Amino acid sequence: MRRVCRLGMRACLASVLVCVLTSVTWQPGLAAEMPRPEDGSVADGVYANRYFDLSYPVPAGWTHDLVGPPPSAGGYYVLASLVPSGPPTGSILIAAQDSFFVAAPLDDPEAAARAFAASIAKVDGMTIDRPPTAVALAGRAFGRVDFSGVGLWRSTFFTQTRCHLVSFNLTANSPERLAALVRTLERLGAARTGTAEPVDPTCLKGHATAENLLSKVDPMPTGPAFTPIPVRIVVGRNGGVEHVHVIRATREQRHGIEVALGQWKFKPPAIEGRAIEIETGLLIEFRAGGAVTYSTGGGH
Repeated sequence: MRRVCRLGMRACLASVLVCVLTSVTWQPGLAAEMPRPEDGSVADGVYANRYFDLSYPVPAGWTHDLVGPPPSAGGYYVLASLVPSGPPTGSILIAAQDSFFVAAPLDDPEAAARAFAASIAKVDGMTIDRPPTAVALAGRAFGRVDFSGVGLWRSTFFTQTRCHLVSFNLTANSPERLAALVRTLERLGAARTGTAEPVDPTCLKGHATAENLLSKVDPMPTGPAFTPIPVRIVVGRNGGVEHVHVIRATREQRHGIEVALGQWKFKPPAIEGRAIEIETGLLIEFRAGGAVTYSTGGGH
């Protein structure tokens, strides 16, 4: 049953969607202080993800499943996979899709649910049991769609945060068990505690362009050529790069990109004359002959 659920989720998301602190030199010890999407974990019965400021109490009697794959080159993350400790009566998959690196990003949760439902309706043996609906859970806006087939009942919830589409994918072997799983989402909460937590940077697509860049250092080409490498960066109010998150690359590529982009300098970002901290993305590609190319991702 788990395998069917996962295969279905991959097909659905395919249809829906398809650390540096500023200084002259790279400071690798400081990078870990900033959370990344994949850093969420389960502890004391709660899944917590500081990047998305999201916590979810795991249902009683449930536990980790197998550890998911690393982030994809398109910015798709398996954040958590949960299953019952006993008989396999259901599963919960928490995932996220980075909207910087897909051709047609769906930042609106209800629009994502509609696209998801349209793709599921085309699958033989699947039935849409609840049409796409806008719902609110724990102060967050979600798009919800329910469907069933091959003896399984599913509910998928989408929410948007930090230019990611985060999804909760619930599967059960009876409508009653599915309804019980859905009720657990009412316990969603925040993962950050205290007033010392920083405010999220403003998510700004397409900012890492030559027009906004004052100076840059190219990373040393290494590893396979002609493979786009997705990277997210946080640009501070003074235009310096405060954080570099290389989403998928070899170890050598990751290190070289972190060192190089940590030295980039942008025009100080501002909205309506007010200096702000932003988070943006770019794709880096090493070419033959040592050339390095940059773009702002699939959504632009």
